[in-house]
Amino acid sequence: MCLGEGRFMIQLLHERVVQFKGSLLGFEELNEFSITAVEEDSPYAYMQSLQDESIGFLVATPFIFHPDYTFEIEEKDKTLLELKSQEEVAVFNLVTIKEPFTQSTVNLLAPVIINLTNGQARQVVLPPKSNYGTSELLFREIPEKSGE
Repeated sequence: MCLGEGRFMIQLLHERVVQFKGSLLGFEELNEFSITAVEEDSPYAYMQSLQDESIGFLVATPFIFHPDYTFEIEEKDKTLLELKSQEEVAVFNLVTIKEPFTQSTVNLLAPVIINLTNGQARQVVLPPKSNYGTSELLFREIPEKSGE
């Protein structure tokens, strides 16, 4: 199962609860999170812990900001998530908010994969050969025009 296309899966998950089963890095004790779209047709959502109201994350659909982002989901993760087809897959990445917001970063090395059918979720770490990092700029630099 190869991923590399961008869709607004956030709307399909709006106000749903997903189960991480201890796979959210650094927050293994938290399993249930609600997904709430920031606004309609937005590439952003809030992922809020239902077990600890002080824990929440801004997540983004990566393909909007990094159209060339692609990776393979390992067989063990497909099994744990009970994935049967690529149409069931939603991918998000955690965003680190910076000032100004245009300097915010996204963790492309450890995407969050969600099964849209059953609400199972996992954060996975891609292999080193993926060439993705944990602090990639969310917004890529736009080259300035030369003025010629």
